[in-house]
Amino acid sequence: MDSRMFGFIGSAALAIAAGCHSKGDAVPAAPAANAPAAEPVLVLGASLSLTGSLAREGGLTKEGYELCAKVVNDKGGVPVADKKLKLEIRYQDDTSKPDTAAQLVDQFNDQGVKLILGPYGSATTEAAAAVIERNGQLMADVAGADDKIFQKGYTRTFAVLSPATQYVASMVQALAELAEPKPTTLAFISADDGFSKTATAGGIAKAKELGFQVVAEEYVPNATADVSSALTKIKPKNPDVILGSAHMVESIAIVRQAGELGVKPLAFGATIAPHTPDFVKTLGPAAEGVLGSTQWTTQTAGSDKWFGSAADYAATFQKQFGGREPAYQNAEATAGCLALILAAEKAGSIDPTPVREQLAKLDEQTFFGPIRFNAAGQNVAKFMSVIQIQGGKPLNVWPKNSAQAPLKWPNNATAKAAKTKG
Repeated sequence: MDSRMFGFIGSAALAIAAGCHSKGDAVPAAPAANAPAAEPVLVLGASLSLTGSLAREGGLTKEGYELCAKVVNDKGGVPVADKKLKLEIRYQDDTSKPDTAAQLVDQFNDQGVKLILGPYGSATTEAAAAVIERNGQLMADVAGADDKIFQKGYTRTFAVLSPATQYVASMVQALAELAEPKPTTLAFISADDGFSKTATAGGIAKAKELGFQVVAEEYVPNATADVSSALTKIKPKNPDVILGSAHMVESIAIVRQAGELGVKPLAFGATIAPHTPDFVKTLGPAAEGVLGSTQWTTQTAGSDKWFGSAADYAATFQKQFGGREPAYQNAEATAGCLALILAAEKAGSIDPTPVREQLAKLDEQTFFGPIRFNAAGQNVAKFMSVIQIQGGKPLNVWPKNSAQAPLKWPNNATAKAAKTKG
């Protein structure tokens, strides 16, 4: 991406490179009279977990943003009024800390950057949203799924992703519809962060609604690599399925340590992690059959003028990133960037207030699925999918109308053997 520091002055408060400095910095001299005209640029700010406990997911998010910028700029830029603006995304590392994310969003505001791409994770997003509201900025939330963020009356944060309550509930629904014989007992292990607890609550509510027996509900520290205490409590209850609401480290630990401790459910499920390449790479054969909830797959319905279909998006991503298949964190990041672009184009402005008005009105089919927000700023039009690791790859198994493969599930003999061993 062209990183030259130029900006576009219109009705909006948009950062111009010559003016984007911390307080107290000297302002460069004006260009000479015969200097070439500055190229108009639309600047978006992004505070991301580039280091710290969420660095892996933060890196995936950055890739999604980078892909958005490349595709948009290769197509000439964002049409705003009578100009086409090249897209420039400025990154700062929040080190996976909510307080730092809030401070960085404030710094962007000081620099005149009013349009913000969200950080990774619900805690950092919630901290950023409070600052966004205070400053009159506007944020496309790409990875803050916790429903509690949207219960505080914020009017300037819009989440393109499905809410947290769907993450575990979607796996429960898939089991009810697809598993034969249907399991009867479920155990839940949750990290103790806000997102994971909200997702667990949604899953437990759905399990009870569908007639499953919840035999255990255990909580572990966020980002822990040791979940043995929770598994030891669960083992004598012999659940058919163990569902984890957690991030990468905890999810890997659940599957790995269950094997070490002789905890043998018919299946595991986990939010977030199974769809990412590191999950299978780390666990190897132990990942086989694990379920995961995902915001996006290459079978997601919908298309748009910038990225085409979900399959088109995947092909573009693979071309840019050495043949690697995109994870849903990549896609949701690009979708947030796309939402701001569509809103700015419709507004004919890069001022955050008219862009906010158009963002609130969006009703678009995209490569990421539908984007349509309720009054609180959540994308309630979009549903999650459920994948299962089959042959070392995450394949979409639910909903049925977008499935790549049927759910692999044990028959009665296999089920009895699995539950009586050890």
